[in-house]
Amino acid sequence: MGGRGSGDWYRWDKKTTIEDCRFIDINRFNKEGMILKQGHKLGGWAWTDAITGEQTASIGYESNTECYSNSFLRLFYTLGGETKMDYKVKLLRTRANYGSYRFWFECPIKAIRVSKLYLPPSGGYFASRKAHNLSYSSQSETSYDRLLRKKHKLQGNLGGDNYYIKPKGMHQKTYDKMLSVFLKLEEECDIHLFKRVSYML
Repeated sequence: MGGRGSGDWYRWDKKTTIEDCRFIDINRFNKEGMILKQGHKLGGWAWTDAITGEQTASIGYESNTECYSNSFLRLFYTLGGETKMDYKVKLLRTRANYGSYRFWFECPIKAIRVSKLYLPPSGGYFASRKAHNLSYSSQSETSYDRLLRKKHKLQGNLGGDNYYIKPKGMHQKTYDKMLSVFLKLEEECDIHLFKRVSYML
């Protein structure tokens, strides 16, 4: 699944984006066997930090597709260690090729058919992008923002501040290639920053 991005530090004054949110994907749920073609299943899902591997959040779920016209996904989780959320998301079906069909979520707020539901940092319900009025980070990014986002994402994959040390388990060839791209992005960021400062002087 998805998780909050690592680039929040440069968006404090901007609109919440989908990259800031946790999300659930109907296609991933299907692939992982969390939603059966016809049946009932109870389980949980956890989000982990991409770098440390530590669990950062989790939810419980109950999927029920035994009744064709009343299929649902029940979600239950705790917000901020206090507020308990427990509600159902309707599952819709559409015909696919060869007589089969595929599932969709029905947004619990807008009642529209979607494949992904998002939970913003402020909490509440998993709902559609439209319901939470979310934008994509690329819609409000400058070229400098995009460079910073790419640079810091790559730096995270290289081990954060210790990017100059090859992460354990990473092949040397992969590390050398990623480090080369990172250093190039860092240089481009410095050039952009220099131009900005020069313009202000």
